[in-house]
Amino acid sequence: MLLSVLLAAFFISILITVHEFGHLAVAKLTRIPVEAFSIGFGPVILKFKLAETEYRLSLVPLGGYIKMVGEEETAAAPAPSTPEVNIDGFSTKPLWVKVAVIGAGPLSNLILGFILLLTMYTAFGLKFLSPQIAIQDGTGAAAAGLKTGDLVVQAAGETIPSYERLEAILGQKSGQQIAMTVLRNGQLLTLDYPVPHDEPDIEPLQTAIIDRVRKGSPAARIGLRPGDRILSIANKKVESWQDFVATIGENGGVTLPISWEREGRLFTDSITPSLERDQMSEEKFGQVGVWVRLPKQSLALPRAVWEAARRTGYVVAQTYVILYKVVTRQISTRAIGGPIMVAKVAYEGANWGAEYFLALWALLSINLFVVNLLPVPVLDGGRILLDVIAGVRRRSLTRRELNLAAGIGWAMIGLLVAFTFFNDIIRLVRR
Repeated sequence: MLLSVLLAAFFISILITVHEFGHLAVAKLTRIPVEAFSIGFGPVILKFKLAETEYRLSLVPLGGYIKMVGEEETAAAPAPSTPEVNIDGFSTKPLWVKVAVIGAGPLSNLILGFILLLTMYTAFGLKFLSPQIAIQDGTGAAAAGLKTGDLVVQAAGETIPSYERLEAILGQKSGQQIAMTVLRNGQLLTLDYPVPHDEPDIEPLQTAIIDRVRKGSPAARIGLRPGDRILSIANKKVESWQDFVATIGENGGVTLPISWEREGRLFTDSITPSLERDQMSEEKFGQVGVWVRLPKQSLALPRAVWEAARRTGYVVAQTYVILYKVVTRQISTRAIGGPIMVAKVAYEGANWGAEYFLALWALLSINLFVVNLLPVPVLDGGRILLDVIAGVRRRSLTRRELNLAAGIGWAMIGLLVAFTFFNDIIRLVRR
């Protein structure tokens, strides 16, 4: 539990420090004096001054803050009766500068997410699905002569390097008949396959070979290792990874006989899948803590940059989709988690290994980018909105208007924090 808390603090501290450093860097570039930049909150442990800025290391490592000159002087107020020295601070800057400074925080999180994904793809490569296929009886694919275990070599005249590419071609050829060349028992066969109008009746065949075992999981407790091939579960032969996952998912909390092969040797034991709850659907399912082994492709730097950028864009889009579905009640609000959930996810991420850890860290950083740009007062998106409103009106917002907006914003954040803590506690109780 202590490790979970420390990892969560580490996650949050790094993400928010990067966020605040984005504000700092653009404030410096646009010549806005910065009074203080702190890593952490609370009592100051260490500090030093460079130019006009005091840099601080504070006791509580949950984020940080930046204090710019003139940041609070944004409300319209009567002219002072005595002349004052005009300090060129945040409030005196044009709108585009204010937006740039405020937007630099979330943008830094987006850039960090991209860098983490780039590091992951460069270090570990890109996983892909083999174009080996699984066929169900009674489908058009079965009638065309395709069989489970066939390796698709060509489809519609194009060489097939992965199942993802095959899926894309089938989507383009919906409702058409195409030539498909497969490798079966060492022989090449060309068959005419009628592509369905709706969803393809072909699935990827994933061999039931383990790639990763999570520390402390049911799989780890019985000695399963990377490279093991699952032969049977619950006295049923395992033809594919999908068979294994389906049986495990249906038997959470039930002790099942299992057999596997390792370097030509047969092992047997029994395993009890832990009972988990899906955060989106609220459905319970069994889990043993293993990943499937997929082929990997080493990426040159230009391709790794492209894949990292593509994945970053996908995560941004999916985060907005999930937020929309939560608001419209298409997804349960139980899916929203707080610090306890972050701690749990961070702990599990560390147990899965470096690749999963980098992917998780990137996801959280990109999510922070999206959340901070929401038009909620006190968040960066809300601050940008208020500055834009003031720019359109050609006058600063009054102190009353700013206080009202801040009150609404803090009330929304407070309710969200309370709600996420409630969800976290419910998850712990209901497990």
